[in-house]
Amino acid sequence: MAETRKFLSVETISLIVAFAILAFAGFVTARTEQQRRESGAWVRHTLVVESALYRLDGAIRRAESEERGYIITRDRAYLRPKDEIATQLEKGLAEVGALVADDSEQAERLSELRPLIEERLEQLQHKIDIMRAGDFEAAAEIVRTGEGKALTDRIDALVAEMIAQEDALHRQRDLQMSEATDTLQTAIGSLIVLIAGVAVLAVLLTERQLHALRKSSESLKLAYNELIAESTKRGSLEAQLRQSQKLEALGHLAGGIAHDFNNMLGVIVSSLNILRRKLRRNEGGLDPLIDSAMDGADRAAALVRRLLAFSRIQPLNPEPLDVNSLVIGMSAILHRTLGAHIHLATVLAPDLWPTRVDANELESAVLNLAVNARDAMPTGGQLTIETQNTELDACYTDENPSVRPGQYVMIVISDTGVGMPPDVAAKAFDPFFTTKPIGKGTGLGLSQAHGFATQSNGHIKIYSEVGRGTCLKLYLPRYLEDSEAVEAPPQPQPQPPEEEFPRGRPGEIVLIVEDDEKARQATAQGVRELGYTVLEAESGKEAIRLLRARGDISLMITDIVMPEMDGARLAREAVFRRHALHVMFITGYSQHAIARDGMLDPDVNLLTKPFSLAQLARKIRDVLDARGDLPKGKP
Repeated sequence: MAETRKFLSVETISLIVAFAILAFAGFVTARTEQQRRESGAWVRHTLVVESALYRLDGAIRRAESEERGYIITRDRAYLRPKDEIATQLEKGLAEVGALVADDSEQAERLSELRPLIEERLEQLQHKIDIMRAGDFEAAAEIVRTGEGKALTDRIDALVAEMIAQEDALHRQRDLQMSEATDTLQTAIGSLIVLIAGVAVLAVLLTERQLHALRKSSESLKLAYNELIAESTKRGSLEAQLRQSQKLEALGHLAGGIAHDFNNMLGVIVSSLNILRRKLRRNEGGLDPLIDSAMDGADRAAALVRRLLAFSRIQPLNPEPLDVNSLVIGMSAILHRTLGAHIHLATVLAPDLWPTRVDANELESAVLNLAVNARDAMPTGGQLTIETQNTELDACYTDENPSVRPGQYVMIVISDTGVGMPPDVAAKAFDPFFTTKPIGKGTGLGLSQAHGFATQSNGHIKIYSEVGRGTCLKLYLPRYLEDSEAVEAPPQPQPQPPEEEFPRGRPGEIVLIVEDDEKARQATAQGVRELGYTVLEAESGKEAIRLLRARGDISLMITDIVMPEMDGARLAREAVFRRHALHVMFITGYSQHAIARDGMLDPDVNLLTKPFSLAQLARKIRDVLDARGDLPKGKP
C-alpha cells in the first residue's frame, strides 16, 4: 500500500509566504541602509579632496604673495626658506595624490600639476636669489616678462579643473545619498506595513486554530466519554471472561485431581476388596494386596504434597545444604529413572555456596525436572545437571519483579529433546498443564518445582527452542551464617557506577545477530549504552550480507540457537570471510550443556543469559582486547 502523502496546510503556507516577504523586505532595508552609508562616505571623501586642493592652491598663492611683498618692501621678513616651502607643497601634493588615487582623471591632472609647481617654485627661488644679491631691477624685469604669471595661470587652471571635477562628484554622490535615504525611508515604511500585515495574519490564523482546537476538544471529550463507556463495558466482559477462566481452571484442576485420585482409590478399593475375600476364605497371598493398597495410598499422599507445593503452603523443613552433595547422592536414582537411552552428565562448581532449603523437596523438584526432560527425549539424548554460583542484579529483577536481587545457587537442568514453542513454554508452570497423552502425566511436575522455588524465596526460569531442547534454571538463595545474616541482611545489589564499566568507542562497530526481536533490541540497547556503534541482523543470512557490505565491523555477537543458520555455522562462515573478526556467543542455555551437545567448543567466548550490563561490558572488552579461538561447532 502506497504511503499517504502529507501536504502543508494553507495556514502554514500563508505564514511561510508572509515571513518570506518580511525577510525580503528586511534584506532590502538593510541593503538600502548600506548603500546610503556608502554614498555618505563618498560625499565626505569628495569634501576632503576639495579641502586638500584648496590647501595646495593656498600654499602656492602664499609663496607668490611672499615674493611680491619682498619685491615691494624689500623686507626679508617676507621670505621663508626654500626647503620649508618645498616641504609644504610636497606634503600637499602627496595628500591630494593619496585621495585621488582611485580616480584616473584626477591622477592624470595631478601628474601634470606636480612639474608645474616645481618649475614655479624654481622661478620664485631664482628671483629671490637675485633680490638677495641687490639686483631688484633684474627681478622686476623677470616679473614683467610674464613667464611666472603664465605658469601660475596654468597651475590655477589645473587646480580649478580638479576642484570642478570634485564638485561634480560631490553633487552626484549627494544625489545618490538622497535617493538612498528616500529608498530607505520607503523600505522602512513598507517593512512596518508588512510587519503589521503579518501580525494581523498571525492573529487571524491563531484564532482559526483556536476555533479548530475548541472543536477538536469537544470531539475529543465526546470520544473520551464513548471510550469510558466502552471501557466499562469491556471491563465487565473481561471480568466475566476471567470468572469463566477461573471456573474452567477449577474444573480442569478438579478433573485432574479426580482422575488421579480415582486411579489411586481404585487400586486401594480393589486391593482391600480382594483382601477381605481372601481373609474370609483364609487364603494366602495377602502381602501383594497390602503392598498394592499401600502404594496407592503413598501415591495419593504424594499427589497431596504436590498440590501443597503448588499452592505454596506445604510445611518445609529448611536446613543448610550442599547442593553438590545432593546431586551426587541422586546419581543412582537418576540413572535408574532416566534409563539407558539417556546420557547423564554433571558439571558441579568446586566452590559452590551453601543454600538453606528443604532437602527432600529439592530432591523431588530435581527428580521431577529430570523426568520431564527424559520424556522430552523419547529416542534418547543427553541430560546435563550443572551447579554454579550466580548473582541476580537489579536489571534482571526489573524484568522479573517477583525476584529479589542478590546471590543465588543455580541448578541448571538441560536436555537435547524436542523443545517447546513459546506459547507452550509460557504455560509450562501452570498446574495440570501437560503435553503428554492422557494417563502419562499429571501436569504437576513443573508447577511443584515452581511452587517449591517460590516458597524457598528462590526463582525458576525456562528457556526452550523447538528441536533444540530445554534448559531450566533453578535459583536458590545463598545461605549465610547466622552472624553474617544478622549483620548484613540481603539487600538489593546496586549497579556498579557507570565509570567502572569498560567503555567502547563509536568507531568500534558491533553486529548483533538474534532472531528474537525483543531480545535483540534489549541487547543492542545495552551495547549502545556502553558507547559502541551497533548494527542489527535478525538472521545469519542478513548478518553475512552486512559483513560483506561493511568491512569495519569489529565484533559479532550472535545467539547460538537460530533457525536455518545457527550461531556456530554463522561464526565459521563469518570468520572465513573476515579472519580478524571477533565473535561472541550469547544463549539462554548453560555453557556446559551447549558444549556437550556438540554445538560449540567449551573455550569459545560465551555469555549466558541472564547477564547484567556490567557483565556484558566486561565480556565485550575482553573479547575485543584478546583474540579468542575460532568456533568449531557442528556443520
